[in-house]
Amino acid sequence: MEPFPTINTYNSQKNLLIKMNSTQIKDFIQRTNQLIEKKELKSAFDSIGSIAEELHNWKITDKLNELKNNYKYMLHYLIEGSNDPEQEKIYNKLIRDTFKLTIDAAETAMISESSELFFEKIRVSSVRSPLSLDEFSEEIKKKEDTRSLLSLFEEGEEKKNRTKSNEQEHERIVSEMFYSIFSAPRANIDDIKAYSNFLFDENIHVDDKSMFISALMLNIMQRFDVKKILFLLECCSHENMHVSMRAIISLTPILQQYHSRWHLYPELNSRLSLLSDESYFRRRLLIAIIEFIQSRETEKITKKLTEEILPEMMKLSPIIGKKIKMDEWMGETGMDDKNPEWQKILDDAGITDKLEEFSNLQLQGADVFHSTFSNLKSYPFFNEMSNWFLPFSLQQSELQNFISENVENIGVINSITNATFICNSDKYSFCFSIMMMPEEYRKMMSSQLGAESEELKNMRNEEFAINPYQEEEAVCKQYVQDLYRFYKIHPRKNDFTDIFAFPLNFHEIEAISSIITLPKNLEKIALYYFEKNHLPESLKAYEMLSELDTANSEVWQKIGYCKQQLANIDEALKAYLHAELIESNNTWILRRIAQCYRLLKQPEEALQYYKKLEKLHPEDLNVQLNIGHCYLELIEYEEALKNYFKVEWIDDTNKRVWRSIAWCAFLSHKFDISQRYYLKIIEDEANSNSHDLLNAGHVELALGNMKEAMNYYSESIRKIKNIKTFKALLKGDYKELQQAGVDLKIIPALLDKIEYDLE
Repeated sequence: MEPFPTINTYNSQKNLLIKMNSTQIKDFIQRTNQLIEKKELKSAFDSIGSIAEELHNWKITDKLNELKNNYKYMLHYLIEGSNDPEQEKIYNKLIRDTFKLTIDAAETAMISESSELFFEKIRVSSVRSPLSLDEFSEEIKKKEDTRSLLSLFEEGEEKKNRTKSNEQEHERIVSEMFYSIFSAPRANIDDIKAYSNFLFDENIHVDDKSMFISALMLNIMQRFDVKKILFLLECCSHENMHVSMRAIISLTPILQQYHSRWHLYPELNSRLSLLSDESYFRRRLLIAIIEFIQSRETEKITKKLTEEILPEMMKLSPIIGKKIKMDEWMGETGMDDKNPEWQKILDDAGITDKLEEFSNLQLQGADVFHSTFSNLKSYPFFNEMSNWFLPFSLQQSELQNFISENVENIGVINSITNATFICNSDKYSFCFSIMMMPEEYRKMMSSQLGAESEELKNMRNEEFAINPYQEEEAVCKQYVQDLYRFYKIHPRKNDFTDIFAFPLNFHEIEAISSIITLPKNLEKIALYYFEKNHLPESLKAYEMLSELDTANSEVWQKIGYCKQQLANIDEALKAYLHAELIESNNTWILRRIAQCYRLLKQPEEALQYYKKLEKLHPEDLNVQLNIGHCYLELIEYEEALKNYFKVEWIDDTNKRVWRSIAWCAFLSHKFDISQRYYLKIIEDEANSNSHDLLNAGHVELALGNMKEAMNYYSESIRKIKNIKTFKALLKGDYKELQQAGVDLKIIPALLDKIEYDLE
């Protein structure tokens, strides 16, 4: 095993002043890694050298000097023009070794002083010398044998006590094994052999293997280790779906974190390439990626629940108390008939829509329970970091008393076990919450949930039978949510790199491009980006799709939409025009093209497309309005008015068109028509605004009605509440006022008079 620095190694450094704190060291890692990725190795060496001087560690210094010398030799031969077929391999090895030395230097600086959990566990390991994995394996199997033996005992107090004691000891061993793997140094061949023995030992329970996978992931996220990653790739093909799924989920953030250096390790590419040929791996990886994308919505959903849906429900409770009388529950119609008045109360309060929205979110697979259960992680059980990764199990020692207290409690636990929409961590939270309830409430919940337990189990089995991959999706959803809770609400979450803050770059990870670029997979990822409003990522994915399928109109439509939303109107227009070539007379595309032309100040081209839309939808008011707007921008006021009046004729209740008629009439010097329509707008106070009052003043000014103009301007100022803003708006209309025959010289005096009147 590669030697790892121990506490004693650094005791001699206690008196040395390490000027860099934890944040600065992380900055050093990030900065140096970026230099290496850009292949600026001299600068990277200088960066490592600066921390090496502070450390006074001869191993780091010697290794750095070795790398520098090797690099100088390589550069010398390169400049001399010698043709070395091994040059690329030598260069890649230099880069790999520089990455490795960067993290070694950083860990050397942090190991004796850092308060982060990873380094705490390393320090504990150096003092206690934990068991080897083979020894942990033997201890775990002994507890499994005892568990099997105890199952043959007659029910009674002795069995109960011995079972609980055995489970507690088993949990302690698994937890220690978890921390041992989490804090382990880089692996050697013997370590990997021990890993393999553990993961493929049929006598070790799948839950214990799952815990190993989680610890391995956390370790790799702390420190890149090619041997461990290779082993994790082996675990992805494990015959047990739960182990395989957890390994693939663990691989996903590892690919994100280390994708820029993956190509430096041919052995990783080769193994991943073999895996990518397997349909189960492609399917499960895609499930994991989709779930990670989905998880980015959790904070938005939590905010919506806590700020919108739940407060509305709380506000509604007094109304329910007054409007829904208890005696109505016991009417002659029976318990099942609901008073339609109740639904009306929910509808009027907007609760029905919010509950429907909540239900839809849940059906879409959103993590709707995070906000509820995030407040239930203060139980002592969660003080142990390893417990955040535990698969839910009825054999958990802390549940034993609850299960044995009352047979009805088993119904509660079973109903939770069968719930695929609640993650493992939340299931434990739920159980501990029930255990804290008063007995009468617990009994009531037990009877309710117990009755539904079998039904839930049957429903789940039916769903899995219909969709054989639904169980994989459920397992993935639960574990990603477990990870989300750990990285977002664990008390020491800041000790870890948040994998849910990584950029959504799955479509750009070269190592899995053979899977991602399959059109059906890329389309699915692009759609999830798109639906969740991750527009830059969605755009990139759809652009990749457009190269694979150039004749897909929907792809070009979405490229256009993304670019338009990202304010790249020129490129959006090109994409929409491309889509139109594929699918002409598509109303949505035509509208978007016309809209882009208008945004680009090209009303003549926009008008052509609105005319196409008019042929398809002659009664569409929006089309008629926009045709009018185009004519207005082209200074063809008569044509614009014709369209505006057509809108009013089609729908005489449409008040939006009044404003267009009034302004267009003013510009075409039909002041009587303009005056009439502004009067209608202003009388309809709900729809009028300060701009309407300003424009009405313009009309009166053009008609020579100074007093009326002043009144309108004064009202506009009152609504704006800022005379400087009003003056800026007025100045912006000088050109139109002058064309309407207004002498602009009178305006300063007019404004002074208004200010005097407003004082």
